[in-house]
Amino acid sequence: MHTVKSRGAQPVVIRSIPFQIEEKRVLRELRIPRLKYVKELEEEGVAKSIKRAIDRAYTKILGQGCYRTINIKETRQDRVTTEESENLFIGSNMVKLLSRCDHATLLATTIGPALEQLIEDLKQDDVADAYFLDVVGSWMADYMADRVDAIVQTEIHRAGYERTMRYSPGYGDWDLTVQAELLRLVGADVIGVSCTETSILQPRKSVTAVIGWERKA
Repeated sequence: MHTVKSRGAQPVVIRSIPFQIEEKRVLRELRIPRLKYVKELEEEGVAKSIKRAIDRAYTKILGQGCYRTINIKETRQDRVTTEESENLFIGSNMVKLLSRCDHATLLATTIGPALEQLIEDLKQDDVADAYFLDVVGSWMADYMADRVDAIVQTEIHRAGYERTMRYSPGYGDWDLTVQAELLRLVGADVIGVSCTETSILQPRKSVTAVIGWERKA
């Protein structure tokens, strides 16, 4: 295995992540099966609203991300500790995910606040347009996480490791309260991502997660 130097390492920051909004994927998010293009919808009004949401999203999304790889120090019964924190990876899910890992990559991604603000503005006069734009925005938040995930995966494989699944705070027993610690360690302030006192990400269309670097069997 290659040594991964992480102590004191600066996070990698990715600005202006390229993206394409696929109509087929938007339709799947709306539970509309089998269709590839919005123009195939029989309901003309719905088709226009969805197309308008996609066009608006292109002007309001600014995809950004950052990630940082840290060294795992010890696996205990209830947590996995690192050189930077003993309280980030707490719970049986984290132990299961990271027990065979030497390193873990923290990531944070966002589409920025502009789309969310437009959704709030649209709610005043057009609930349908706001809804469709919200669906597009939620999917694009995951899209940005997938793009950074792919970069991290390449680094993991080049170093001779296997990757774990991507896991986000709030799932299973990995408590949402770790958000502030994760954001601090990954330096998410440089891409404008923070969290509230109740651990809700701001902007809301943002994603945080960990990917483990698992030793090959």
